[in-house]
Amino acid sequence: MENLTIRREGGALLLKYAGEITLEMTTDLKRRLDAELTEGDVSTVIIDLSAVPFMDSSGIGFLVSVNTRMKSAGKSFYLYQLSPAVEKTLGLVQLIGFFTVLPDERALTGVCG
Repeated sequence: MENLTIRREGGALLLKYAGEITLEMTTDLKRRLDAELTEGDVSTVIIDLSAVPFMDSSGIGFLVSVNTRMKSAGKSFYLYQLSPAVEKTLGLVQLIGFFTVLPDERALTGVCG
């Protein structure tokens, strides 16, 4: 999964994916995220979606699942810099308000410290 970069900053896990998020990709994304979450103490997960030109319903399901999992564990989950396509998709299914979106570097710095 060469389109995925993962970076740790303290207790924050930052994932950036470049490419379409479809059924074929969500299984790998989930597997990689699960592995990272078991490797260390992670209090916050941030997913950068600025380079995602398309996301289907399985991608939406993946994001909802991660959000629910993190919140139920008392941890934080953020979406960062939504691409126009992702923002439109989440808006169409009325899920923008379900997520906390960090719109820019300043907001990201505020979360990561």
